[in-house]
Amino acid sequence: MNAVPHERGLALLASHCANLDPDSPTARERLNEALGRDLARKLVFALSSGTQSRERSRSGLDAHAVFAA
Repeated sequence: MNAVPHERGLALLASHCANLDPDSPTARERLNEALGRDLARKLVFALSSGTQSRERSRSGLDAHAVFAA
């Protein structure tokens, strides 16, 4: 069973491959173009402010967990 229509899947794959070109605009640049720089910045900030980030900022530490065997 395929949840994504075949044509849309191919379009997404083609779009992904086109973005591998170093001369193509980055996702942030495309977002700035579509929404404007200020709204794009706010959106990216809101979407990237996950629980883990908030916990780190509350503790005052900017350390990452390290797992050792």
